Amino acid sequence: MKLVFTWIQGCGKWTQARFLVENHGFTLVEMGWEFRKIIASWSNLWLQLKEILDSWAQVNAEMWIAVMEEAIARQTNEKIIFDAFVRNDWNKVIFDRELPEYQVIFFNLSEEKAKQRLLGRMFNSTTGETFPYGTKIDPKTGEKLIHRSDDNEESILKRIEEYTTKTLPILELQKKEWRVLEINADQSVEEVAKEIEEKLGL
Repeated sequence: MKLVFTWIQGCGKWTQARFLVENHGFTLVEMGWEFRKIIASWSNLWLQLKEILDSWAQVNAEMWIAVMEEAIARQTNEKIIFDAFVRNDWNKVIFDRELPEYQVIFFNLSEEKAKQRLLGRMFNSTTGETFPYGTKIDPKTGEKLIHRSDDNEESILKRIEEYTTKTLPILELQKKEWRVLEINADQSVEEVAKEIEEKLGL
């Protein structure tokens, strides 16, 4: 089972990803972390990336494609969640080619509700995990949580705009391909988890 998470920020997908990892044996593969792994690997791909970064050039689409292909190829678990991988048209081309059987989990949440959640969410600066408003301590690590500086109204609106203009059109194409399972993200954490389990037959 190969899942691609598609969402508007603030929908709670990190919480649901952790639930599937801990309770159903999924592996979570996040694009940002895969990029960091390659940087730390000293592989041939890293040497190519280093040359680009050392010259202060922007990492081009061709290089991102190579990163995506390597991240996909190294996975061995049969149950995988790909997070932040399919956000634009060429991302979709890569996934359609490399993992044609993938399924999309779409966390549906209104823009206004997403903005409210983002303005109040907390963040663990060590693990990168986020938590809902009012959570002060990471229950797993005991670390004190902080409010992210980029969770302000201006930056949130920019992220929502990018989601609306780039990600949603890709989602519409995936719907036509019958890849999409839509989840109501405006529920409690437990209710969202239950809906995911039911729709995936877990």
